[in-house]
Amino acid sequence: METAFITGASGGIGLEIAKIFAQNKVNLILVARSESKLNDLAKELKQQNVDVKIYVKDLSILANAEEIYNDIKKQNIVIDYVINNAGFGTSGIFTDTEWNKDLEMLNLNIITLTYFTKIFGNDMKKRGCGKILNVASTGAYQPVPYMSAYAATKAYVLNLSEAANYELRRTGVSISSLCPGYTETGFADTAKIVGTKMVANKSTTATAKDVAEYGYKLMMKNKSSGIHGKLNNLMVFFQRFVPKKIVIKIAGSLLGKN
Repeated sequence: METAFITGASGGIGLEIAKIFAQNKVNLILVARSESKLNDLAKELKQQNVDVKIYVKDLSILANAEEIYNDIKKQNIVIDYVINNAGFGTSGIFTDTEWNKDLEMLNLNIITLTYFTKIFGNDMKKRGCGKILNVASTGAYQPVPYMSAYAATKAYVLNLSEAANYELRRTGVSISSLCPGYTETGFADTAKIVGTKMVANKSTTATAKDVAEYGYKLMMKNKSSGIHGKLNNLMVFFQRFVPKKIVIKIAGSLLGKN
């Protein structure tokens, strides 16, 4: 049986992707910080007759990511799919946000994601097969005032994934970047953006299940990147015809408090 490695698996998009893999009889290695949620999920997914291994680790600490990878190698587990879903956002005026929280976000959204993409990607290249899905955001396509550092991390994820996917195009390995808009997860609470126009706009809000299904198909089709939702696609498309200062103003207005 194949094995999928999923970070941020205790809720939201990561949890829903884990369910999809279990339904397709793929063994799972799940990583998150919440032990109770991971144990509950593992118990549920094992009913699909798949093996489920969990790691309760804070991936904003690179040493924890290295420890997980080394343990997987010691057990001679071959990873066929990697889903780098773990991540969070901070909000507020950039100069006013707490540096330690920003650093934690940068480490998780960029450093650990890059490490897993590189280290598992290299293993896959040696075997001549494998798929990686990195979760970015529609925020990757423009500067986003009041979530400036978060949007910048997702721009990094998108650009890294598309470039590395091109480099690996003849190796049997694909790297896909999933770019959802606002999704019903715990993200808004963590980022402290509840009450903003972006969260209130239900026309562009998606469920974690819908985004997970889209991301799974994107990865399985070896697509380099994909934006979830027709309206999100239209908004990103038309940005190229609008002066950047207007795009930035609109993005900032969506995160202004109602």
